[in-house]
Amino acid sequence: MQKIDAQLHIYGDGNFVQQTQQLIEKNNLQHKVLLKGKVLPAELDAITKQAYIGVNLVENNGLNQYYSLANKFFDYMHALLPQVTMNFPEYKRINEYSEVAILLDDLQIDTIVNAINLLLTSTEKYSLLQANCAKAREQFNWQVEEKKLIEFYKNPLG
Repeated sequence: MQKIDAQLHIYGDGNFVQQTQQLIEKNNLQHKVLLKGKVLPAELDAITKQAYIGVNLVENNGLNQYYSLANKFFDYMHALLPQVTMNFPEYKRINEYSEVAILLDDLQIDTIVNAINLLLTSTEKYSLLQANCAKAREQFNWQVEEKKLIEFYKNPLG
């Protein structure tokens, strides 16, 4: 965040909240990195719609992370929020359908900084991803997925 001209709001908590708070203080980033704590899903939806960029960074610590799709990926998409996320297979598959994110091959500081700064400075790239979110959310939503799930349960053996 030292190389990014924006604030980062982090919602929720987890195993590394204390370490994160220590890093924020150590690097004097209290004005740029704000730990907001837990919020209710309905509140988070409203907050997400007010954000400018979504960030979804995951370490590749096993197949569970590598093949996962975080709920926030879809929350960002439905809020028309361009995002920075991992170049993992499922994110890549959706991004090939409709580019909604900048995909990262690694979690190096410069890689993350460059991606976020691109979205902060390139109105062309930002607008493209935002427009693509509108297209993608028509395909990736519960109304479409529920039909697939019902069909699957009707005929589970093909």
